[in-house]
Amino acid sequence: MKIYKVLLPAIAAFLLIGCSSGSGGAAASEPAGLSGTYSGTAKGNGGDVTITLTFENGKLTNAAGEGLKETAGLGDKAIETMTAAMVEAGSIDVDSVSGATVTSTAVKKAANAALAETGADVTLYGGTAPKGSGSCTFDVDSVNEWLNTSADLGEGTMGNAVAVIPINHINGPREETKFYAFVNFKYKARNYIKYQITYLSCTCRSADVNYWMTAYVELSLPKSGDINDAEVRFLSFDRDSQDHYTAGFWGDSNPTPAGATYEQFKEEYIPYFIDKNYAYIKTLSVVEDIDAAAYSEGEGRGGYTLDTLSGSSVSTNNIIRMLNALFEYHGTDEFFSK
Repeated sequence: MKIYKVLLPAIAAFLLIGCSSGSGGAAASEPAGLSGTYSGTAKGNGGDVTITLTFENGKLTNAAGEGLKETAGLGDKAIETMTAAMVEAGSIDVDSVSGATVTSTAVKKAANAALAETGADVTLYGGTAPKGSGSCTFDVDSVNEWLNTSADLGEGTMGNAVAVIPINHINGPREETKFYAFVNFKYKARNYIKYQITYLSCTCRSADVNYWMTAYVELSLPKSGDINDAEVRFLSFDRDSQDHYTAGFWGDSNPTPAGATYEQFKEEYIPYFIDKNYAYIKTLSVVEDIDAAAYSEGEGRGGYTLDTLSGSSVSTNNIIRMLNALFEYHGTDEFFSK
């Protein structure tokens, strides 16, 4: 079964839920005539955060916030700092406060909800137009925006960001097909981001040995700020880097038709990618791109050869494809735009 034939209608269905034409197509209020006080609420770190915006003849004249259960001395300061910045800028598109990411995100969401109450074009005040207020574009960016704004998901929320990302899948006969992978968890630590990414590797075997794979991956945030310097800190299809939780799932047949077991992958193939940076990994497309001599370099790797795993081309090659797709998504994080 071609999986993309299933994915695209499914994505279209949920995207269109939030992309209806709206009621009557009435034009938004002109900002010059906008006056009044409007409020919006969003979930913060400890409870609801409410932002109230006041407009006078199209100008944002006051912004006030309340978050009674936000962290004292941090969350409450973030609300105060950001609302003051909104008035100064005349826009809700202001910087988040470091150390108060969840509260900062709630402030922005609540302010956007308040803008939506005005009936004006919210983009004129730095807001995001609500879905269902006009035409929509059907693409991956729109899908991801909807996923990360229609529920309590997204950067800085309790659930963190999720995403649908393109991946160049390759099957047994080396036929390349456009697929999608799903980043179902993203969590930013001090100098790296950890991800769970689900993708389909095997498409040519029977259903009883054919499942979606979930990889647990840690990618670094290099001091240079250059995505090409970002490295694979950890890669697993079962336990996390601290061996605390089962964070991944091996979905390919075990052993593969070529005879390679998952234990061989864990011992001989997957560790090869640790400490490799994106500048190198993006040069790889198939397993044969890996230099055989370079593959055996390093302590304990002298007895390993690619021949052990090269016959299992679906599993080996799609791990490479998954890493390339995830690195590309990793590069969209705000860390790399500094």
